[in-house]
Amino acid sequence: MHIEELDIPNDYNIMFYRLRTPTLNSLFLPLSGLYNPIDNIESNEFIINNKFKCFDMPNQYINIENLFGLSNYSLKTFINELFEGLLIIVNKSEHEFSIKDLNIVITGDNKENKRKVREQSLKIKLPNDSVTIPPNKSYTIKIKTLIKAAASHIIDVKFHTKSKYYDQQYFKKKQRNIIKEETENYVVSEGVVEFFNSKILRIDGQNPFSINAIFHNSEVNTCYIEIQVINRSSYLITIEELYLTPKKNEKEKIKSMNNLERVKNNKIQNDSKYLTLQTEEQINLLFKIDNPNLFNEEENFLLHIFWMKDFDFIPKEFLYEINNNLNIYNDYYKMTVTEKPTGDIIESQNFKIVINLQTKKLDKKYIISLSQEPIKDQDKTNDREIEIIDIIEKKMELNSKTPSNNFILICKSDILGNVYLPRLNFSLYEGDKNNPIENVYTALLSFNCIPKNQSNKNE
Repeated sequence: MHIEELDIPNDYNIMFYRLRTPTLNSLFLPLSGLYNPIDNIESNEFIINNKFKCFDMPNQYINIENLFGLSNYSLKTFINELFEGLLIIVNKSEHEFSIKDLNIVITGDNKENKRKVREQSLKIKLPNDSVTIPPNKSYTIKIKTLIKAAASHIIDVKFHTKSKYYDQQYFKKKQRNIIKEETENYVVSEGVVEFFNSKILRIDGQNPFSINAIFHNSEVNTCYIEIQVINRSSYLITIEELYLTPKKNEKEKIKSMNNLERVKNNKIQNDSKYLTLQTEEQINLLFKIDNPNLFNEEENFLLHIFWMKDFDFIPKEFLYEINNNLNIYNDYYKMTVTEKPTGDIIESQNFKIVINLQTKKLDKKYIISLSQEPIKDQDKTNDREIEIIDIIEKKMELNSKTPSNNFILICKSDILGNVYLPRLNFSLYEGDKNNPIENVYTALLSFNCIPKNQSNKNE
């Protein structure tokens, strides 16, 4: 006699069908009745009674997309969208079996950072802890979960099966050979065979939008964030609300300068107060931040979009994290301009600019030096730079005792029209380190330079 394993019975199928809601793409909806033509001449005596002809459901007006349906191919869903479906276990054999210990776990790999999405286990309770499925019959379980990340999700379905047929096959084989009673596929306990079964299904969690964000530094003390929103779905998408927040404080809303109402007015829209985007259609929005502390300190911003697919009734929130890539943002200090000319500068006359730096880490000591960089061919300022006559105190120290300090620049311009601050290099030495961290900024400030005689006229 030799040691044998039981054959794994191929006695079931697992099918999954997505529950699909109506798209409501026809005016002739089921059970709504058939209306008389708009040009029908009605009797003044029977106006109300003559409105309806019948309440039949004629086939020529029924569209399958107007009915609730099942789909075995639609395993794509948008983030924060409720994913509902029917898991069907089919007994395709001529013997009955029972299922128990049903466990469904959903995990996913994030498409952007390749990290595992947090695992979630669906609570599925079977009647009396097990269900018997007769031959050629099936058992259906409804699955409902919220997909929270743009990821390829795996639905791992595991369950155990028992059957008198398994036990009979075990006893027959046991008469001839030694049967291994515990493997990775089954276990035998006191003559009862229990098989372990599993099935993998996949859901593709997708973003309905693609987002592009560009940060613009305006005269150091103001930041503009330009955001492009593109509908990447195959549906009409309606945007109900859209705003930015700092990631650390989602209660602080930053509204778009060109709000949805203005954007809608620039498009051909119906009378809806919401904004609707076609597939691949885009809108461009501009956000303004006047608080330097906010854009100097905040590492990430969140874009909140409340949206609906065509004929949805409940808005879903799309969250997109935007990294702060403003050119003056860094981990060491905050930069503001505390003094500069408020109006035009005058040709060949000196003026003062005060740039304030404030440490972000009081427990650290920073030595920062300021120098002017030579002009480069690709610089947008080209030959329209103002002249820095002197930098008062070209080196400063920031620490717990001196958390804030100033660079004072004495400047003038012999060039008329639009002129710019030259390219500046801030070299930062942390503690006793000898290798500096260098931040180079081009055209931090701009001015309009006018002739002397024009300034006299203005006075």
